[in-house]
Amino acid sequence: MLSSSVRRGADIAGFIAGLFIGAAATTFAFVVIGSLLRAPFPLMVLQILVAIAAVVFLLRELDVLSFPLLQNARLVPQFVTRIPFWGAVQFGAEMGTGMRTYSPTGLPHIMALSIVFLASWQEALMAGVGFAAGRTLMLLTFVAARNKTAADTAFHFTLPRLKLLFVILVVPVVAVLVIG
Repeated sequence: MLSSSVRRGADIAGFIAGLFIGAAATTFAFVVIGSLLRAPFPLMVLQILVAIAAVVFLLRELDVLSFPLLQNARLVPQFVTRIPFWGAVQFGAEMGTGMRTYSPTGLPHIMALSIVFLASWQEALMAGVGFAAGRTLMLLTFVAARNKTAADTAFHFTLPRLKLLFVILVVPVVAVLVIG
C-alpha cells in the first residue's frame, strides 16, 4: 500500500510536493493541448461534447454502463524507499499526473475533458490543486490511521458505497464548467 512506502515525514512531504508538481504539469499540458484542439470549434460544440462525455462517465459511476477506464494500474516502485525524499517526490509527481496508478472512478476523466475543452488557465489550476489535494487527503488519512490494514479495508468497502454521493457532488461542478 502507498501509505507503507511513504510513511516517514520527509517522504510524506516529498510525496505531497510531487503530487502538486505532477498535477500542475498535467493541467498545464491539458490547457496547452486544449487550446489547440478547441480553436476550430464553436464553444457550443465543445460544451455539448463535454456534456455528453460527462453523462457517459456518470452513467458508468452509477453502474448503468460498464467499460474499462484508461489507467496505468501499477504498484509502488522500489525507488520510493531507496531514494529518501526525492524518490517520494518523483513518485508523487507521477501520481499527481493521474497517469501512474489505479483509478476506481471515472470522475477525474470528466474533469480532464472539461479542462482540455473548456477550462481557462485559472480553472485548470484549481482543478489540478483539487486533484492533488484529494490524493493528499487520502494519504494523510492512511498515515493518521492507527491500524493501516483496517483503514485500507474501510476504504475498500466504503468508497463504492459513496459513489452516488460523489456523482451528486460532481454534477454542479460539471454544470458550471459546461454552462460557463
